[in-house]
Amino acid sequence: MKGLHKGLAEDDLKSKIYDKILFRRLVAYLKPYKFLVFISFILLLLITGTNLLAPVISQRAVDEVIVSNKNLLEFANEHNKTDFIKKYSRIKFKEYDFNDKYYLIFPNKKINFIPKTEIKELKESGKLLRKITVLQNKLEIQQILSTTEFVEISEDQLVVQNADLIELRENNDLTKEQLRLLRYEDINKLKLYGLIFFIVVSLQLLFTYFQIYFVNYAAQYAMYDLRRDLFFRLESMPLSFFDKNPIGRLVTRITNDIGTLNEMLGNGLIQLIQEFFVLVGIMIAMLIYDWKLALVTFSILPVTIFLFTVFIKRSRVIYRNVRKKLANINATLSEDISGFKIIQLFNQYKRKVKEFAEINGEYYQAARSMLKLFAVFRPLINSTRRIAVAILLWYGGAQILQDRISLGVFMAFLWYLDRFFEPIHHLSEKFNIMQAAMSGAERIFDLMDKDIEDYRLEKSCGEKEDSLKGEIEFRNVWLRYNDNGDVLKDISFKVKPGEKVALVGHTGSGKTSIISLLSGLYPFQKGQIFIDGKEINKYCLKDLRRNIGIVQQDVFLFSGTIKDNIVLSNDTISNEEMEKVAKYVNVNKFIESKPEKYMEPVMERGATFSVGQRQLIAFARVLAYDPAIFVLDEATSNIDTETEILIQDALQKLMQNRTSIIIAHRLSTIQHVDRIIVLHKGEIKEEGSHQELLANEGLYYDLYR
Repeated sequence: MKGLHKGLAEDDLKSKIYDKILFRRLVAYLKPYKFLVFISFILLLLITGTNLLAPVISQRAVDEVIVSNKNLLEFANEHNKTDFIKKYSRIKFKEYDFNDKYYLIFPNKKINFIPKTEIKELKESGKLLRKITVLQNKLEIQQILSTTEFVEISEDQLVVQNADLIELRENNDLTKEQLRLLRYEDINKLKLYGLIFFIVVSLQLLFTYFQIYFVNYAAQYAMYDLRRDLFFRLESMPLSFFDKNPIGRLVTRITNDIGTLNEMLGNGLIQLIQEFFVLVGIMIAMLIYDWKLALVTFSILPVTIFLFTVFIKRSRVIYRNVRKKLANINATLSEDISGFKIIQLFNQYKRKVKEFAEINGEYYQAARSMLKLFAVFRPLINSTRRIAVAILLWYGGAQILQDRISLGVFMAFLWYLDRFFEPIHHLSEKFNIMQAAMSGAERIFDLMDKDIEDYRLEKSCGEKEDSLKGEIEFRNVWLRYNDNGDVLKDISFKVKPGEKVALVGHTGSGKTSIISLLSGLYPFQKGQIFIDGKEINKYCLKDLRRNIGIVQQDVFLFSGTIKDNIVLSNDTISNEEMEKVAKYVNVNKFIESKPEKYMEPVMERGATFSVGQRQLIAFARVLAYDPAIFVLDEATSNIDTETEILIQDALQKLMQNRTSIIIAHRLSTIQHVDRIIVLHKGEIKEEGSHQELLANEGLYYDLYR
């Protein structure tokens, strides 16, 4: 497993939590859908507005209707009233003139702008009435209030002190109908505020629905584009890349990592922006209501910021480890499931269970560390929230008793404070989403930045090669895959068009490497390779590979149908041509015996077909594309005699009029070829026909014996 862990070293995070370069590249995928993002952003502002508006409505309902904290000033002449307004310009008054008297109504919380001595004088002179309720000036209401004092301030309104109304209710001097008549206007105002509140909540629901829909619509499209580009990038990678990277990790890139990006764009990022707007809006609203009370309430913020900073630093280290351990699990699962047949055949259950338990345990411990951090952080944040409420109750309650703030403002502060800590509470979760997304983006774009195979598109590599003659020449070619030494050493040989050549040698002698170079799968360090007299690196790989048909030792069939695996989605190959090819290579009888014939489903890797049947389908696939060069990595040791006869017949047909190269595993199958090249430790040791090599009694003679 050490090799696996070493291969996964690239899963370590290298970037910051927020990397502007990665973020810019990620956001670029949203550009085609910028209109949807713009609409989503506008809706986000509207959602923020509705969040801030709800406490304002509640405050107005409490202060203006439920608990009417207003005061009334009475003046004998207009001059005194005007002087009083100028003297206390910081107070917003409502002015009334009636029956040659002048009145001012102002909020009770503003009374502290007036000196206490002057308040005392105004009360003693009867010019100041504290905590009043404004009622309709109707005869019925005057009759109800006949036992108490009231002041008419206009033809439509009169004023009575709250204490007098309370006394009437406590003495049962008011019936429910009379009370309803007295507060008729206030009841209508409450209904209006309730309706406005309902409209605001409904709009918030509507805005939120469309905002989530639009942003996720854009995010899904962006991730579709990114996933498509990433898959194309993987297809464009050289074969050496797949030799060094576990399949599980690559699958994680396209699934898990892009999934985290989708969650960030569709949920985490937008909500973070929304929470930021809400936080700023709440702070501004609280400062506007009462800046002193707001600053006292914010006194807990330094502690909250400190806790959050510590959480970010600790969680980044832990989360990095969690992601790395998860990648280990994915890679291990991919490898073990792919090789499950070997695990069963060699009774490796216990060893594999033990290995997986070790890796699973490492992930469990890493995940536990994250849970422990959350178990400490969340209660601490909740505690700061409760402390902030306690501070508000202590200081705000005293302000109410001293008539410095109204009950409605205090309730609005409680609402805002509760809403203020929600984003901070959610930031820990959103932070994980952002961190996972940025680490995923780092790995995705690291993969996107790797050098791809040189596909040399047709527009940049000359005329299109429709068909080749099949002449092959290796001239002093050297190849090494890594620093472990050369795999091929000074390889030189030439194959004429239509010639049949076999490559033989011990395992590791370089046979498959020659085929890989011929197909352009690996770059070579020295020498030259020519096809039809033209250097291989001057061909478009698309054209080159279209003219080389390879049947590998382990035939790979894709999930789908038999037809899909023969034509490989090539629309230019008709059904008649496909059936003709299948018949020519002796696979038609097998196909026709299936219930759905050419549309017969193929399971993953063709697991329900025998090795020989898969090889015959591969022959049909090669012949359908009619290549100039045919390569066979022969493996017929585990095929029954009848199928082998069919394969040998198909093989003879495929090699007709084609340059053919056969990697021989059984020397008895290559005696009919024109020439045999004997390889040993990356070098050509012998070359000639079967009889010539036997007569030399060299390496081939030893292999044949």
